[in-house]
Amino acid sequence: MTQRNMVRNRVRPRWRRGVLPLLLVAGFSLSLAAQDIEPITQIEVIGSQKQTAETVIFKSGVKVGDDLRNLDFSAVLEKLWASGSFDDVKLELEDDKGGKKLVIRIRERPLIKEVDYRGGTEVGITNIKDKVKEKKLTINPDTVYDPEAARKIKNLIVEQAGEKGFRNPVVDITLEPMGTGVARLVFDIKEGGKAKIYRVEFRGNKVFSSSQLRGVMKKTRKHWMFSWLTTHDLLVDKNLDEDLENLKKAYWKMGYKDVFVGKPLIEVDDHTSPKQKIKNEKRIKEAKSPKYDLRATLTVPILEGQQYFEGTFKAEGGKLFRDTFYTGKYAEVKRDNKSFLKKFFNIKPSIETPKAGEKPVPFDLDAVNQTVDKLKEAYSNQAYIMFRAEKKLEIRDEDGVKKVDTTLKLDEGEPYTVRKIEFEGNLTTKDKVLRRSMLMREGDLFQTDRFKDSILSISQLSYFDVKNAEPKVDLVPEKSQVDVVIRGEEAGVNELLFQGGYGSLFGFSLGVSFSTRNLGGGGETLSVSYNGGKFSKNVSVGFTEPFIFDLPYSFSTSVSNGSADYDASRVGVANAYKQYTRSLGLSVGARLSNWFPQSPWAWFTTYSTGYSFRLIRIEGGRNYYFRDLSNQLTSTFSQSLSFSTVNHQFKPTQGTRVAFGLEYGGWQFGGDKPFLRATWDFAKFANVADRHIFAINLNYGYLQNMGKEELPLYDLYRPGGENSIRGYRFGQVGSVLLDNTGTPVVVGGNKQFIANLEYQFKIADQFRLVFFYDAGNAWGSGTKVFSKDSVSYTPYGTSTVITYTNPTLVRSAGLEFRFFLPISPAPLRLIWARKLNPYPFDTEGRTDFQFSIGTTF
Repeated sequence: MTQRNMVRNRVRPRWRRGVLPLLLVAGFSLSLAAQDIEPITQIEVIGSQKQTAETVIFKSGVKVGDDLRNLDFSAVLEKLWASGSFDDVKLELEDDKGGKKLVIRIRERPLIKEVDYRGGTEVGITNIKDKVKEKKLTINPDTVYDPEAARKIKNLIVEQAGEKGFRNPVVDITLEPMGTGVARLVFDIKEGGKAKIYRVEFRGNKVFSSSQLRGVMKKTRKHWMFSWLTTHDLLVDKNLDEDLENLKKAYWKMGYKDVFVGKPLIEVDDHTSPKQKIKNEKRIKEAKSPKYDLRATLTVPILEGQQYFEGTFKAEGGKLFRDTFYTGKYAEVKRDNKSFLKKFFNIKPSIETPKAGEKPVPFDLDAVNQTVDKLKEAYSNQAYIMFRAEKKLEIRDEDGVKKVDTTLKLDEGEPYTVRKIEFEGNLTTKDKVLRRSMLMREGDLFQTDRFKDSILSISQLSYFDVKNAEPKVDLVPEKSQVDVVIRGEEAGVNELLFQGGYGSLFGFSLGVSFSTRNLGGGGETLSVSYNGGKFSKNVSVGFTEPFIFDLPYSFSTSVSNGSADYDASRVGVANAYKQYTRSLGLSVGARLSNWFPQSPWAWFTTYSTGYSFRLIRIEGGRNYYFRDLSNQLTSTFSQSLSFSTVNHQFKPTQGTRVAFGLEYGGWQFGGDKPFLRATWDFAKFANVADRHIFAINLNYGYLQNMGKEELPLYDLYRPGGENSIRGYRFGQVGSVLLDNTGTPVVVGGNKQFIANLEYQFKIADQFRLVFFYDAGNAWGSGTKVFSKDSVSYTPYGTSTVITYTNPTLVRSAGLEFRFFLPISPAPLRLIWARKLNPYPFDTEGRTDFQFSIGTTF
C-alpha cells in the first residue's frame, strides 16, 4: 500500500463503507417506532488483540439491553474513532434470539517500538532529532501509533529542508511490522535539490535601479564564488518573503506608500551534468541524498505608485504618556531609518512638524508601523497588554505636493495584573524555589519586560530548563488579569559521574563525583568528588544553600585536599615543581534586589563576601625562581559584585556578564605573605539567526604586595593554557627573568590582561565549531601594563647574545570543536591553535593541539 493511500485511509476511515447497512438498520428501526423494544442482546468484538473486548465495548458506549431505536450509530463510530486506537472500525447487526447482535469489527493501530529516519543526509538526522525534541514532538517507544503526531514531525522535516534551500522535499511515512501489533515508524526523507539563484531581475522599477534593489535584499542574493559562506544564494521561500518585505520598506521610506511588490516569477533550469546524474543513482542506492545543479532566475514585478510627503503626526486618546512621548518615538524611528550614525550615537531627533515652504520630507510608512510597535512595547511594559493603535492616514494637497497627515487613535485599555502563577514540568523542584527566582509575583502588574527577565532568572538556575517551552499567558474572562503557566523540564538534577578528562597541563585524569544541584527540590547544591591522574589529585566537598531559612541570602562552603605536579614534560624544566594544597572556604551572598526590588538589573546582580584558608607546600622546584617552600598559610577575606544576564553556563547564546572582585590576605588574618588582589571581568554574547554566536571576554587583574618579602610564584598571574590564551602552555606567558645561569624564565606577573574573541557556529545543539583569537600578557612589579621590555640572554653552550623585545600582547588564533555529551554538562573540547608571536626561546613550536573539558570563559 502506498503512503498516499495509507494517509487517506486514516483521514477518511473505512468504516464509512459500512454506512449503507446502518442506513438500512436506521430505516428498519423507524418502522418499529410504534412497535415493542428491539434490544441489543449481545455484543461481539472481532479483531482486538492488545485491548480486551470489554475495553472496546466500554469505549463504544453501547451495552447489552440498549434499544436500537435510541441508538445513534454514527455517534458510536465517532466515539470509537476518537479514541485513537483503531485504523478501521465497522459495525454490523445480526439477528439474534429476542433482539439483535451487534458485531464491532476493528483493526487496531500498532504500538510504535522504534522511530527511524532514513535519507536526509543533507538536512542532518541529528538536527532533525534535536528539532523534534525542541518542539516537544517526540514519539516515545511503546505508544499507540498516532497519525497526527507523525504528520507534525513530517511537516517539521519539510520545514527544516525548506529552510536549507531544498525546493521540493518529500517525506514518506511507513509502518514496518516488527511482530504482532508492533511496528517501526519510518520517515523516509527525499530532500530533492537546492536551487541556487543566478539572476535577480525587476520589472516596473523606475525610482530605484535594479542593482539598488538587489542591494536591499539581504537574504536573497545572486550566486558568487563565496556564497557558500552565507548560503544567501539558495532559493528559500522564507528568506524570499522577508526580502520582498524589505523591498516594500525601501519604497515606503521614499514616500511610495502604495507600492506593490508582487510574487516573483521563478524559473529553474537543471544544469546537472550527465556524470553527476550517474553518481546520483549510486547515491540513491546508498540512501544518500542526490546532488543537483539547479539554477534559478527571479523576476520581481513592481508597481511603484505615487510619491507622498510627510504632513502632520499626532496621537489621540493617550493618557499614560505625555504627547511629546508619542511624537518623540516617531522621530526616533525616522532618525534610525535615515542615519546609522545618529542612531549609534543616539542623537536627539527633532519632533517639529515640517513647516510650509520647507523642502518636503518623504512620508515614511515603515516609520509609522515601527512607531506603533514601539508604543505597544512601551504600553505592555507598563502592563497595558491590550493596547491598540489604529492608523488613520489623510492625504491633502499643499502647493501641488501630496502630503499625508498621520493620526494614531489609541485605545490604552486597562493595566493587567497577575492573578495566578503556576509551573509545569517541575517533578522535583519545589514551586517556591522557582517562584522566588521570579521578578514578578501574584498580584503584581503584568509587565512584559519584567516577565521576560523572570524567565531568564529561572533559566539561570540551571536545573530547570525553560528555553524549549513557551510560557502560557491566558486572559481571565471579564477581568483585567492574566494567569501565567511556566513550562519546563528538570535538567540534570542528580548526577553520579564516572568521568575522565584531559588537559594540556595535567594530562589524563579519572574520577568519580556525585552532585545534586537541587537537593530535595529545594535548590541546594551538594557535591562530592575525587579526581586523580598521574600529575594531579584532588578530593573536595561543597555545599551551597541559595536561601538560608527561606531568606534571600545564600551560603556556600567547601573543603578540598589535593596536589598538582607541574611536570617538566608539561611546563618545561624551568617551570617544574609540585604543589600540595589544603583549603577551606566559606561565603555568604545576596541579590541586590533585596534592597532594590523595583529595579530589574538588581535581580541579576549579586554581592558576596567570603573567607578562605589555604595551606600550600612547594616541593621539587627545578629552577632558581621555583624553590621548595614549607607550609605557607594564605588566609584571605574576599568580596565580589557581579551582574549577569548570560542565559546558560556552558551553552551561552546571549547576555552580558560584568564582575568585580577584591581579595585581601592581610596579616590580620594570619597569612604569611599579605597581599591585595583586584579583578575586573567583562563578557558579552550575541546571537544572530540562532546559529551564529559572537562572544568577547576581557579580564584585568592587579596584585599588590602588602609585605616586605616577595610573593610566591603560585600567587602571581600566570596566563597560558585552554582557559586563558590557547596555544600556549600554562604559565608560559608573562614577564621574562633570567635565572642564575642566564637562562630566560617566564614567571608571570602581578598584573594581567586577557582578551578572547570567539565566533561560534552551532552545527547542532550538541556540537559547535568555534573560531577564536586570544591575546594577553602578565607584567611584573615595576613594569607598566602594555609595556615592551628589552630582554637579552646567552643561550646555554653558546657565546651569542640574543636581544629581543617582549611583546605588548602575546597572541594566538585557531579552531575549536565543542561536543556536549550526556555524561557532563561541560563540553568536550578539541583545540587547535597557532601562536602568532611566540618567544624566541619557545621550543614547543608555533602550533599546538589541546584536549580539554569546559569553556575558556
